[in-house]
Amino acid sequence: MRVGLIVRGGVEEDSERLNPAPVFLDLIRSLAAGSDLKVFSLHGENRATMLSLWRSGASTHRIGGADIIQLGTVRAPRLRLAADVLRVGAAIRAVTPPSGRPQLLHGIGLSPGIVATALGRLSGIPSVVSLVGGELTSLPDIGYGDLRTAKSRAIVRLMLRQAGTITVASEFMRRRVSEQGAQARVLPFGIDVARFGGEVARPDGPPFRLLHVGTLCALKDQLTLVRAARLLVEQGIDLTLDLVGSDDWNGRVQRDAHEAGLGGRVVFHGRQDRGALAELYRRAHLFVMTSLDDVAPVVVLEAAAAGVPVVGTNVGFIADWAPERASATPIGDARALADAMQGLLRSRSARELLASRAQDWVRRHASLEANDTFLRLYRDLIFRR
Repeated sequence: MRVGLIVRGGVEEDSERLNPAPVFLDLIRSLAAGSDLKVFSLHGENRATMLSLWRSGASTHRIGGADIIQLGTVRAPRLRLAADVLRVGAAIRAVTPPSGRPQLLHGIGLSPGIVATALGRLSGIPSVVSLVGGELTSLPDIGYGDLRTAKSRAIVRLMLRQAGTITVASEFMRRRVSEQGAQARVLPFGIDVARFGGEVARPDGPPFRLLHVGTLCALKDQLTLVRAARLLVEQGIDLTLDLVGSDDWNGRVQRDAHEAGLGGRVVFHGRQDRGALAELYRRAHLFVMTSLDDVAPVVVLEAAAAGVPVVGTNVGFIADWAPERASATPIGDARALADAMQGLLRSRSARELLASRAQDWVRRHASLEANDTFLRLYRDLIFRR
């Protein structure tokens, strides 16, 4: 079975700290174990010229049994989608003989999905599109989401109509696809449960440790988390808030934490590799997410695998799991978030029940074996063709 996987960003072995997210490296390794996999990576570090549109313009290497074909970023943004279709098509012809070309194309994200759909239709082979982020949302105040402009909305809707098979990782995102008049299968990407695994039972507080993982930015809305932490401290709860993630907000969260009088209670760890992150999960009493939008955050799966109870905004997996496996609160509501955290911090049994249910779900539905579901989907689509 020959598969072409199309992704955004560079694909390197040291991507623990870079692009793509480690969950996609795990996916690549899983797919390569069950197929002849070629990965076409759009918009890597090198920048392509217009001349490269008509040839592969690619560098290649191997990861986990997969051939990685790295394509640069096109300098002309208005031509980028058409250029990507042309360049991936050229790369397929350049690196594979006619008898060895992909029998199926799978694009992860909007632009890779468009490329997979277009080339699949042109080549007469099945295509799969996985929607993983802001493809079906619009948050103009922070410049996020692919539905913010009429042009983008038209592109998204055309892709949804033309896509062969659409997959999403959460029921939350499946409902969004349905609202656009399309259908999607819920297939979470698998994570390395053993790497993050931890005990639900852990030493009680106080002091309590709260953990948040995510880039410091408007989308993740750590300002609401800082306000909620201040409310807890004002109520006499002894806590430390660990924030993990690079800073794309120019120190705004740090300034808010200082102005809130939290001082040494907020620890900024920056970006961490998965080994260090696993240790932070295992010592936390609560994992907290405050995103304005997040359709299937992998960090929620990792936290659940580590045995940490999850509380946060009513999006993505938290929306899917509440109230049995997570505690959901309204977006941007620091008081509601503080109240939910306070209730859990004061009840060890409630924390452990929430955590054990979520951990069981992740073990059953989102371990690395979940990636085999994509291989079964590929076989089914190829066989039906």
